[in-house]
Amino acid sequence: MPKRRDFLRIASGVSVAACTETVFPRFTRAQSTGGLNVHYIDPSVAGPGDGTLANPFRSWTSVAWMPGHTYLQKRGTTYSGVFQVSANGTESQPIVIGAYYRPDGSDDTAKPKPIIVLPGAPVTPANGASIAVPGQTRDFITYRNLDIRNRALPEGSDVAIIWLGNHCVFENNNVSSNCSGVYMFAKSHVTVSGCVLDVISNGPTYGNQGILVAAKTSADDIRLLNNTVYHRGGGTRESHGIRCETYDSTAFLTHLVIRGNRVSPPPGVTYNPNRNAKGIYLVQGDAATLDRNTVTGMLVGIFINSGDRSYVGNNNCSNNMNFGIHISGPAKSYIIEGNVCNTNGGDFGPNWYGRGIELSSAAGANAVSGHTIRYNTCRFNRNYGGPMDNGSEGVGIGVDDGTSKCYIYGNIVSNNEGNGIQVYGGADPARWPDTGGHSITLNLMDSNCSFSVMNRRSGGTTPSSFQAHVALVYVYGSRTVVTRNRFSGRTRMGVYTDGTDANYSTAGNF
Repeated sequence: MPKRRDFLRIASGVSVAACTETVFPRFTRAQSTGGLNVHYIDPSVAGPGDGTLANPFRSWTSVAWMPGHTYLQKRGTTYSGVFQVSANGTESQPIVIGAYYRPDGSDDTAKPKPIIVLPGAPVTPANGASIAVPGQTRDFITYRNLDIRNRALPEGSDVAIIWLGNHCVFENNNVSSNCSGVYMFAKSHVTVSGCVLDVISNGPTYGNQGILVAAKTSADDIRLLNNTVYHRGGGTRESHGIRCETYDSTAFLTHLVIRGNRVSPPPGVTYNPNRNAKGIYLVQGDAATLDRNTVTGMLVGIFINSGDRSYVGNNNCSNNMNFGIHISGPAKSYIIEGNVCNTNGGDFGPNWYGRGIELSSAAGANAVSGHTIRYNTCRFNRNYGGPMDNGSEGVGIGVDDGTSKCYIYGNIVSNNEGNGIQVYGGADPARWPDTGGHSITLNLMDSNCSFSVMNRRSGGTTPSSFQAHVALVYVYGSRTVVTRNRFSGRTRMGVYTDGTDANYSTAGNF
């Protein structure tokens, strides 16, 4: 049995392998000391101005963009009109765009951010409706402490307020958009941090994302840190809060960090009106880090498809419509630890069902394998029938459809409507010749599956025959071991097996 301090660590949400990262502001010499390379914009002044502190520009259209220069709009003011950067910075001379407040040109972060209201566009988001569009992105730009708005964007796919270039920093900004928020396509070395994005209230025809990272070839060093994404329920079924992917199976997102973000419907909305919108969606991450994120009210909290050796830790993915965390394949050798995945699932549609953590694959033998699933808390996940409506859903941790060789230990799995831990091989030995090789040990399991019923969607009340803390179904190939788990509560069985395979052993469970 695990030591008490291990389970206390689960309750407190502290990771065994917790990582820390601090992002420090990047100031140019001109911004930090003042001088000729700092230009000021105050839309409340009477004249056009010359950009000096004594005589600031009234409009962003008066600005001449130059590498190594800093451009600051006064806090508490609102600019309405075109805002587009027409030059790149350089590594040694980045362009900085931000805010000032005091008469000496210094800032006061307690004051409201300067507001930039971009014009609506009749057909496309060009001509100032967005800060940048594909093909017009700028490199080595820092955007800081701005409130950027456009709720009059045209209906279209991926209509974003800003497309960032390489080596850009977008931090501590507010973004309000009826379509998409912040996009990066085929870019590297970009940080988006500390931003609040209120997005995706457009119609259901087009796909849009709160934050998008995408590429046709590999992209490197993208960091999404401590952002809040409010998804307002617009867009197609492919419109997600944070979406990161490559469009080629040989390309990967390397050194990708998704940390400390919150994705949810806007305040006051429990579940996203777009019933298919996922919170964080990742395809083709190579050793990605997803930690300390919170996702509620979305279809799935975190969904990952493909890519090996990722770390998924200390996330809170609770109160979502389907799964808390879902890993699909091909995907190997993840560490999935310290996550809280509670109260997922519910009565949202004819085939909806909840699971805390789910691993599954349609990609063939050993496509999803070698994962370590430890120190997670999965409780009160709910079943509304699932595809078969046979009482086998509402699972705490599901290891399904060809998943093999996982180490599942030290988890707290309790009060789930379905099994605590379910291993389901997929019933197709030709497709998945090895669905075993799991070690399920040292888990605390209480009161799982004690009220699961058959035919729930049609009002059934017959108790499910699968009422067990651990269920082993269609498990064949390598031996699976269930040992030293603690079972408690009124659950009928500790371990259930369908009897189709002898390649499992149980010992020391109590």
